[in-house]
Amino acid sequence: MEILHLILRYAHLLGFAMIFGGWLVAYLSRRYTVNVAMLWGTVVQLVTGIILAAPLPDREVQPDPAKLGVKLVLAVLLAVMIWIPHLKKRESSSKGHFIGIGALAAITAGVATFWT
Repeated sequence: MEILHLILRYAHLLGFAMIFGGWLVAYLSRRYTVNVAMLWGTVVQLVTGIILAAPLPDREVQPDPAKLGVKLVLAVLLAVMIWIPHLKKRESSSKGHFIGIGALAAITAGVATFWT
């Protein structure tokens, strides 16, 4: 069971890397467009995050419900910010919206890292 947990955590980190890496490449090239890496990264993040948050009876320490709630809200907001421009078929987002995506991704990573 531990190996499955580690694989899921690794996939969760890869999802974050897809979101932030895709955002960083687009930002540095001054093309404020949502790319495929960001779209798939949100899917990977949400799916693996929900699975990782599931309370398991053999787990020694259960995840903090408050932290999980905050992370879920941030993840859903990030997914909405990324998917809406794609679903509306916009060629680019406004610079402020695009910077907000990157900032929210960084805040989400900070919550995961520093809230222990």
